[in-house]
Amino acid sequence: MDINAAKKAVLAAGVKLVEAGLIARTWGNVSCRVDEDSFIITPSGRSYRSLTPADLVQVKICDLSYQGEIKPSSEKRIHAEVYQLHPEMNFVIHTHQDNASVIAATGLKAIEVGGKYPTLGGRVICADYALPGTKALQKRVRTALEESKGQAVIMKHHGALCYGVDADETFRVASELEEACADFVINHYLKQSKAANYNLADLVSFALGQNNKAGVASDQMLKTYAESRRTDHGLIWNDGEKELEIAADQSLAGLPEAVQLYRTIYDKNKQINQISFKATPEILGVASAGLTLKPLLDDCAQIIGVQVRAVDHHNYDEIAQALTKSAAVFLSNRGALCCGETSNDVMAVEMILQKSCQALIGASLFGKVRPINPVESWLMHFVYRKKYSKQAERNR
Repeated sequence: MDINAAKKAVLAAGVKLVEAGLIARTWGNVSCRVDEDSFIITPSGRSYRSLTPADLVQVKICDLSYQGEIKPSSEKRIHAEVYQLHPEMNFVIHTHQDNASVIAATGLKAIEVGGKYPTLGGRVICADYALPGTKALQKRVRTALEESKGQAVIMKHHGALCYGVDADETFRVASELEEACADFVINHYLKQSKAANYNLADLVSFALGQNNKAGVASDQMLKTYAESRRTDHGLIWNDGEKELEIAADQSLAGLPEAVQLYRTIYDKNKQINQISFKATPEILGVASAGLTLKPLLDDCAQIIGVQVRAVDHHNYDEIAQALTKSAAVFLSNRGALCCGETSNDVMAVEMILQKSCQALIGASLFGKVRPINPVESWLMHFVYRKKYSKQAERNR
């Protein structure tokens, strides 16, 4: 493909990845073959909406070499493996899509998907785990690619790798993979539970061993916690209908109970400027079960931290303390708080916490849940925070 056409296709696909919810932040990556020797790929750690053709990097397939000061994606190795093994394929996307990530958390070696999904070859292989961007991951992905008869493989505790002759086909692969993974989990649940029909609340309760359904958070609870942001003189609480500005020394009498909680969090966590409350069925289910969520997925370790604790919703000091080491905390029987320095940080935490709860619930259906090694989780979180803070400083 003409290099300018390849760049145009990659830029469009990057925006589509974000809009489709297949990635969060700068995770995932896109590449397009230029010729038999090289491909164009997105750069490392850059927002897809801000990319220009000059930001994309041409990488040699044989040795991963490139020219210029812009670094290509750290996952260039696994893209090169696709192009080496499949000369007929011209486009690759690495996604962190929800349902494929659930399968990635189960530890399964493969899933059978039958003939309903023509691009998947009847069976999706799961590559053994290795830290992202490493030669070890490259080798394990190559082994999975060699075994696969379809156009996608899943990387354990990480995400998915989809490929096709062009961008349209590759996104079709990602769509089929997402549907196939959802079907696989639901069918396994129905078989294990002997339920007549699929219901999300029932699946959550069954997977987590709860006698009662966690249900759905009430409108009143959602309004009580709502969201807030720090100001120079206090905080703002917003329930979607009204906004209250509360000074640091103002009496809280008559205000929603969450306001005191948020004030305590801001006082003890100078790195937090914004907080949102989330209570999807999956998040509420994990919160109600009183579980500590340990990373089953790389992006959870990187963005949220090495664990998300469950804390009694009345214990404001303990909640604030839990957030000194994590970007999220479960409130017993209520939901979760997602925190960050900016609104974009909070949105990323929301997306990843939701997916991580889905992964925990899904993995629980398949036996013992095995999180990522805690040392590797800590290492990923440390490296990410250090790298991201430098990038943020450069952007400012």
